[in-house]
Amino acid sequence: MAAKLINLLAISSLAILACSFGATSANALVTDHNLLARHPAAGHAGLAQRKRQSSSTKRCKPRPTTSSAAAAAVTPTTTTDTTTHTTTSSKQAAASSTPASSQPQAGSGASSGGGSKIGIAWALGDDPSLANFKTGGPLYTWSPYLPTNARELGFNPIPQLWGDKQIGDFTNLVVEGYADTVLGFNEPDQSGQSNMSPQHAADVWKQYIQPLANKGYKLISPACTSAPDSKGWMQQFFAACTGCTFDGLAIHFYGTSAQDLINYITDFHTTFGLPIWVTEFADQNFSGGAQANQGEVDAFMTQATDFMNGQDWVHAYFWFGVMHDMSGVNPDNQLMQGNGQPNALGYQYLGGN
Repeated sequence: MAAKLINLLAISSLAILACSFGATSANALVTDHNLLARHPAAGHAGLAQRKRQSSSTKRCKPRPTTSSAAAAAVTPTTTTDTTTHTTTSSKQAAASSTPASSQPQAGSGASSGGGSKIGIAWALGDDPSLANFKTGGPLYTWSPYLPTNARELGFNPIPQLWGDKQIGDFTNLVVEGYADTVLGFNEPDQSGQSNMSPQHAADVWKQYIQPLANKGYKLISPACTSAPDSKGWMQQFFAACTGCTFDGLAIHFYGTSAQDLINYITDFHTTFGLPIWVTEFADQNFSGGAQANQGEVDAFMTQATDFMNGQDWVHAYFWFGVMHDMSGVNPDNQLMQGNGQPNALGYQYLGGN
């Protein structure tokens, strides 16, 4: 009898506990996505640790495929945006007995949206200060969620499938007509971020992102860190993602040399033949050395954005800094004052097109 009474009490407790987990409110979802949006702290700290443990002297050192003289050139050879690059299908691979190609297949159109290249990486939900950072260009939030007034302010808002943890929200929100472009996974090569193997990332892409191409979406690749092995991760991903299409290649870059950034993105464009989206960049030293001062950050931004504005194959770029909490990044990169207005660097960035 005592055992039956204990069982009844246990069942009652479980019922009460279950009732406490009702449907999640929209506000709760937004709060959760804002927590995800403030992702860089763990990733940046992890990269710093990896760098300190590595024998490499420069985490963000470019790996050009051309000669050193060509790599140092400011203006690389450009390619047209409509060139198609094809991955080998599984059927073709079987027929030819060769490995699947690591060269990605381009999508059906340009991915810049026709507006400004100056993007806003935004982690503040529906905060009204977004109106102070209008660019006429793309905006993303490290999540599928989009600020409700983004289009009214002239942005082209772009959802992202950050990683596995967002699949449910992504599939619920990102339907036909929700947007016209989607970003792939955030730093899948980093254990502190979406942390996906190339094969797993390809499987998730095929299931949840590739079908959106038939619903009018342009598809932008996952964005790796600028660690030395990022190119290898991308090559393995493209080889695994047979039948996938891409309208752009997303890149992150953190370093203290604008010329290193220029060499890095030029190398990735030359290697993969896709338009480039620099979805995070800043003048930040993750090697444990001294950080840039404000004047050096200003000069880094000027050199980097002048170059990217001059290249047809760079479709968009997003400075890391439109936020109150810089998540471990040199605060001299911040674009926002405490009152939500742009600071001097913010106005420099907004006027950079």
